[in-house]
Amino acid sequence: MNSNNNISELELSQPSQALISVAVTAVPFPEFNGRIFRPPAGAPRPIRGRVVMVHGLNLAPKTMDPLAEAIAAQGFVVARVALSGHRERFMDLVRIRQESWQNDVAAAVSALNRMEAEVREAPLSGIGFSLGGLLLSHHARKHAAQENWHALALLAPAFTPRLGVGLPTGILPRWLPYFSFTPRRFRRWAFCPHSAYLAIGRLMRAHTALVRKLRGHEASNASHSNGRGPKCLVLIHPRDELVHAGRLVDAEFGGGFESYEVRYMRDVHRSWTVARHLICHPSSLTDVAWSDLCNQILQVLQP
Repeated sequence: MNSNNNISELELSQPSQALISVAVTAVPFPEFNGRIFRPPAGAPRPIRGRVVMVHGLNLAPKTMDPLAEAIAAQGFVVARVALSGHRERFMDLVRIRQESWQNDVAAAVSALNRMEAEVREAPLSGIGFSLGGLLLSHHARKHAAQENWHALALLAPAFTPRLGVGLPTGILPRWLPYFSFTPRRFRRWAFCPHSAYLAIGRLMRAHTALVRKLRGHEASNASHSNGRGPKCLVLIHPRDELVHAGRLVDAEFGGGFESYEVRYMRDVHRSWTVARHLICHPSSLTDVAWSDLCNQILQVLQP
């Protein structure tokens, strides 16, 4: 099913030469699927923060590894998630439910919470691309009372799509392929089933309902303090062809956050990429854009 992915995964997994000393470790938590990136030897101590990093729909999880390396090299411990349906079996994506994705994010937070005290006590932040941004936004709002989130960096988060999402359940086979806008070398599978788009559509609706509930709570509770939530930075191309960039500036999406800021990154992709969806890999962005992306993320993650 994934004949084009062997070369891509090998190529994407090559560590950056500048960050070759970043430690990648196996974590003895069977419910967590992904990789843990630790600061390199000689990095400043104590740990500056712990970060949950989540990739996008049908994206190879390893696509996010260079960004995880860059963040870890600055003194952070990064748990890079491999979402359900994006691992060994394509049929897992065909049968996917959005609850499985939410559980993957919760498992990453749990893994970080059970590491050594130096990591557990560091500020908790998140970096999410597309579907990953939607998942982190939903999780941080939903679990605000139990988890003390410090900051979120959401890269083209899939809050509101430009295109229609999904078709009526039961009319078409779950495996029916949809055209993928992701450049071939970054895809996890050769195509994406429409059942996965149905799952992300349900997650979008659940997220919108949660955002509106929080906004209503803020409006009715005069004693509510906006300082209780994390700060949130959204980075997106203003002409993103998949995510409705204009809707993201709506103040409604700031509900439950200490601060909410949307910044546009213009003309950042190399000429051969197709959509202006902010794929977070150094080979998809210009050198200047990649450096700018990493710097802006680090600014919002600062303790």
